[in-house]
Amino acid sequence: MKKVALSALAAAMISGVASADALTLYSDPKTGQVFTTAGEGRVEMGDFVSAKEVDMQLRDIESKGSEYQDKMSKYVNVKSKAKTLEFSGTHYLGFTSANPSTKVDSATANSNYPGRSSGFEMRRNYVQVKAYFNDKDYARVTLDSTKELASPVGTTQDSSDLKTSQGGGYADVFVKYAYLYLDKVLPYTGVEMGIVHRPWIDYEEHNGWHYRSFNKVMIEEKGTATESGVDLVNSADFGVNFQTKTDMFSSEIGIFNGEGYHADKIAGNQESTSKLSTEWRLTGHIIGSGEKVGKNDRTKDTYANISTFGLISKNHKDDSATVNDVGEYDRSFYGIHAVYNQPEFLIAAQYLTAKDDKRNQRLATTFDTKDYTAWSINAEYRPIQDWTVIGRYDDYKIESEFNGAVSSNIEGDKIIAGLAYKYNKNVSFIASAKFIDEKDSKVPAKVGDTGESKDVYMMTTELKW
Repeated sequence: MKKVALSALAAAMISGVASADALTLYSDPKTGQVFTTAGEGRVEMGDFVSAKEVDMQLRDIESKGSEYQDKMSKYVNVKSKAKTLEFSGTHYLGFTSANPSTKVDSATANSNYPGRSSGFEMRRNYVQVKAYFNDKDYARVTLDSTKELASPVGTTQDSSDLKTSQGGGYADVFVKYAYLYLDKVLPYTGVEMGIVHRPWIDYEEHNGWHYRSFNKVMIEEKGTATESGVDLVNSADFGVNFQTKTDMFSSEIGIFNGEGYHADKIAGNQESTSKLSTEWRLTGHIIGSGEKVGKNDRTKDTYANISTFGLISKNHKDDSATVNDVGEYDRSFYGIHAVYNQPEFLIAAQYLTAKDDKRNQRLATTFDTKDYTAWSINAEYRPIQDWTVIGRYDDYKIESEFNGAVSSNIEGDKIIAGLAYKYNKNVSFIASAKFIDEKDSKVPAKVGDTGESKDVYMMTTELKW
């Protein structure tokens, strides 16, 4: 590489000498005389430069090349067995102010923001490397860290736990993704193996809801899809994920451990049985572009997609912090989603149902079930370049039964409004507000209010490189 650069530099400089100091000579074929000017019967011999000047110029090039090599020696050499290493980062930084409208009892409340809260956050901090073995196959590792105000009941909040991002001092750093991707192991189909994408959330975040920086998609968000502060599904897990892409159809079908990449953070439990989770997404691309799914530029492209998604998981989560077989959930959910986008606007909507069945294996007569129904609609409007108006509405209901009797009936809704400004290709700024109203109709208001009713205001910086 250095030799090529120096050769190019030498050629350019010699060319400059020829154009500036070249002398054109002419000869008379009859007499053999040489002249510096054209004349009758004289033939042009060509352009000539002084040998002395060329020598001086080459010495100068050699000197400059030496300086170039000295500068290059200051850089660190990166060695890898991969053909190419690709580094990138995504960071969500912001300020949050939350104002719960009800008094939160720390013994029973499930609020993501216990009490009045305000302060700066590092909501997500992704640093990623991809090692490409060829143009399509690669290994990926993504590190993630977070430090938020939100601190649901059940997480460690005391000062003795310095590594708990939701309540302690230091931000947790963990592996979000770590997988091998092999392209076209089947026709039109590649596969991820390791800690991989689960089928739904990444799709929705890249096609229907682009603002993970200040709010998760409905099915993942704590306190939205379930009042217990535990989301129905998260974005990554140990397993395999087969991804198919054609112009009119795309899909993801996978088998996973089922508890998610961070398992049960509080109990420290991993999936303890041989029963796994089967999950899927099937998408029809009405006007094509399925091969670009997840890579569309929504400010330039037009697309219309209809999807179904779901999960069937046995023994999904351990409900005990100490004994693995005390209580486990059988979980399932099914959903449908539609999105239409053109450069001026986006609109998307979804509906889902879910069910949890829990059985206490020590007391076989004790059962606990939860039935979920939820729907959501969101939109973007882009009135002028680099500016986007954002809106979203979520509505959800969760009915809990204990031994056949309804013990709680949560009804909630959420309104989100925001304004985003794209500062440049790497940085965006977003101002947003969300208004959450949630009640339990089965018990008196003082006891039944889950603490999720609140107003939350956020200023967010999205940084990508």
